[in-house]
Amino acid sequence: MEAIIKKENGTLYLKPSGRLDTVNSADLKAKIDPVGADGVDIDFDFTEVDYISSAGLRLLVALHKQTAACGKKLIIRNPGRVVREVFAVSGFNKTFTIV
Repeated sequence: MEAIIKKENGTLYLKPSGRLDTVNSADLKAKIDPVGADGVDIDFDFTEVDYISSAGLRLLVALHKQTAACGKKLIIRNPGRVVREVFAVSGFNKTFTIV
């Protein structure tokens, strides 16, 4: 999985591309860990994510809990139709801030 990751001004910006499935979720987590997601807002750009599995949802839930524990936010921007449907069916559209 390709992902653009940058941290600036108290926000971790992530722009993954492709499928956020079991293998790619672990790969994305491995890319996030060295940068660090503690004590920062997380801003995901899902423009290029065309699929998300339960493993991808688990990663988002873990990151959401991590940010919320520090009083920070996790935002998901620009999810496509398929990803938006997964969020709706799973009920995570009520958990995450999706814009």
